[in-house]
Amino acid sequence: MRVGELFPQYAASSLGKIKIKGVSSHTKFLEKGDMFFIIEGKSFDIFKVLKDIEEKVSIFVVEEKHQEKVNRIIKKKPIVFVKDIKKELRRATDEIYKGVIEGFKFVLVTGTDGKTTTAYLIWQLLKSLNLPAIFLGTIGYYLGGRKKESLLTTPDYLMLRRILKREKDAYVVMEASSQGIEEERVDNLSPKQLIFTNLTREHLDYHKNMKNYFQAKKKLFTRNPHSLALINIDNLYGKILVSQIRNEKFTYGENRFSDYRIKIDKVTKRGSLFRILYKDEEEKFFSPLLGRMNIENLSAALTSFHLFGFSFKEVKRNINKLKAPPGRLEKVREGIFVDYAHTPSALKKTLVCLRELGYKKIICVFGCGGNRDKKKRKLMGRIASLYADYSIITSDNPRDEDPYKICLEIRKGFIKDNFSIIVERKKAFKEALRLMRKGWCILVAGKGHERYQTIKGKKIAFDDREILKDLIKR
Repeated sequence: MRVGELFPQYAASSLGKIKIKGVSSHTKFLEKGDMFFIIEGKSFDIFKVLKDIEEKVSIFVVEEKHQEKVNRIIKKKPIVFVKDIKKELRRATDEIYKGVIEGFKFVLVTGTDGKTTTAYLIWQLLKSLNLPAIFLGTIGYYLGGRKKESLLTTPDYLMLRRILKREKDAYVVMEASSQGIEEERVDNLSPKQLIFTNLTREHLDYHKNMKNYFQAKKKLFTRNPHSLALINIDNLYGKILVSQIRNEKFTYGENRFSDYRIKIDKVTKRGSLFRILYKDEEEKFFSPLLGRMNIENLSAALTSFHLFGFSFKEVKRNINKLKAPPGRLEKVREGIFVDYAHTPSALKKTLVCLRELGYKKIICVFGCGGNRDKKKRKLMGRIASLYADYSIITSDNPRDEDPYKICLEIRKGFIKDNFSIIVERKKAFKEALRLMRKGWCILVAGKGHERYQTIKGKKIAFDDREILKDLIKR
């Protein structure tokens, strides 16, 4: 495609004859010959790197308000100035990547807790039946036999089309974050299924209140009225969602009014026994995944399959092979777990799960991220105080905040004197290991699969699992 085809006002000029291989708005995904849209980020100064990428870019597009600034930086490549950069980027994406998403079957999973695990399990089940499948979510982008680091939980509108351009028709199982829905990243996909896991306090630094947060999730369903909806009604917001949308819908959960009713028979350290009841059908399952929360996630995945037309028996034989996503109640060693739980609800569920598995005492090591919802810090402290025997409050991606001050805010939620503060995360791990006794367990919560700490704008290498393994060896 040439510039003149996208911007007819330049069709007759030399600028209009410039060839475009693709469109990019992020330096990490830039390829030689791309048209690059200069879009300001909240924490990243795009103007500082324009000189570095100039050789790769065929032509730049930028908003008119930045004309003077960009003209001082870009000297070798032509520039197109527009009034609304985001509108033009969407238009250019639709033109250059026209038809790219056709043929893919999209399954979008949304909710506060459990969406990564649910989506990851659906992806594994598809693969187990030798069906072509792609997973896009928090822990990475799994494309065929390849894995890429995820820049965003939900790829943006352009990134998704760039990713799928090189892929063959397949099921695409994606996490749909509330920010991704609000920012229209998942628009125009015509999903086959939409899954809602639950809604609890999270992202209120972005949404301001729970009403706005719920409305963001709801938009996924109202914007896709022809998509089949699968909704967990063990959660109040699931019940509200069912009553407010017009999609063809099915419900799941332990609630006796669920279309797909879950009955949990036994939860142990080796796995769980449970049943799913649908109409006159009842199927028994055993899963090596730990805890009630994973029964809920797996039931959503199995129900998704059932709604695609597969019988429970078709997928039952593959359940033993399923794995939880990295960093989701991941066992480092017997009695030592790493989990991504970073919301009050997720932390409570994980601690209750470990208690139910029979551990005598639980040591919880956790913190809260900086530059995020501050009000949840006290709530996290209260949860740890009530559901763990002892807690060590520590640093967790403090970003631009003082990690000690964050720890003090968490401390306000404790209603028992069953905690200490050790700001340095590695030292907190050492202390937890020193305190551990036979029959006890340690939960390191908050970061899960992450391999870094974000401190003052820098990503410092820090993988909870590897640090723990190293300390145990020593």
